[in-house]
Amino acid sequence: MKILMLVNWKIEYCNSVPKSKQPPDYYVKGEDYWFYRYFKNKPEVDIIDISSFPALENFEKNKLHFYIHQGLKAVPRLDKYDLVVSHGMPSAVIVALWQHLFKKRVKHIVFDIGCFNSAAESGRIMKIMQKISKSIDGIIYHTKCQKEYYEKYYPWLVDKSEFIRFGTDLDFFDSGKLKKSNDYGKYIVCIGASRRDWDTLIKAYKLLDTDLELKIIGHTDEKYKGIKGVKQIPFIPVTDMINQIYNARLCVLPLESFNYSYGQMTFLQQMALGKCVIAANVPSLNGYAEDKKTAVFYEAKNENSLADAVNFVLDNPKEEAKIISNARDYLKNECNERIMAEQIENFYLKILKN
Repeated sequence: MKILMLVNWKIEYCNSVPKSKQPPDYYVKGEDYWFYRYFKNKPEVDIIDISSFPALENFEKNKLHFYIHQGLKAVPRLDKYDLVVSHGMPSAVIVALWQHLFKKRVKHIVFDIGCFNSAAESGRIMKIMQKISKSIDGIIYHTKCQKEYYEKYYPWLVDKSEFIRFGTDLDFFDSGKLKKSNDYGKYIVCIGASRRDWDTLIKAYKLLDTDLELKIIGHTDEKYKGIKGVKQIPFIPVTDMINQIYNARLCVLPLESFNYSYGQMTFLQQMALGKCVIAANVPSLNGYAEDKKTAVFYEAKNENSLADAVNFVLDNPKEEAKIISNARDYLKNECNERIMAEQIENFYLKILKN
């Protein structure tokens, strides 16, 4: 099987495995890319990322919200592959449009991370998406509630789509390789750059009677400067992020509520690193954990609920230990990258046979 994969991020092309990057972010020539290393029947995979000219990259990412240059690099090569896989609709638009306009039939599967145009229910962009989506052969989605959206707005895709849980890389996010720092267990950590409810997090932190520091990593805001106990840290390399998570007392994931996939990656990585994760009970995490069994959920947008959840974990170390142990078993048996890859391979084969 020959696969052309379009990813909606930039990757590093290397001669050897870089220590500072996780597998989706690099490609070593001659080695299996990312989850393809778990496929039973090893495919030949070529990758096109979103690399372009700096000005065009910025325009595509922040204004257009889809990648023309990447798509135009892919189009002349489509006939050389058995399957084209786009990770995210921004990387799928040009290929889908090309196949729609010229009735090309190279099989095209999309990982629909953002639920087309952020689950839009009206507008010109949505109508365009509806039209070109009819050329797509298969959809993989990581958030259960997206099925309801497809049923209402993209019914022709329902039978071509499949929910597959995102699975974390247990080898890369392995707490057994890490060492405790001097501030081990002395802070609460919150990781993320966007779609986070920072205001509720800060309000909840102010309600706590604790000496624990609050570290916000990946996001900074002037209005949170000077708040006692709050430390804001901008973007850091993934290896540093892993150490920050491992050395935290607990993790909080204050997600905003949207009907599409986001937050699962951070959620599962923190569980893999042996932390009790407190998360907003939002649609994107439906099907990824059970409250007070593998994680602790709080009512989204409710600072009192979040503060109560933090206090529950801090006041009940035996319950916390059970949650961490259950989460470890859950990831090992149900929700890891190997299992995700097996399900993806089966879906690919099903689409190719149709």
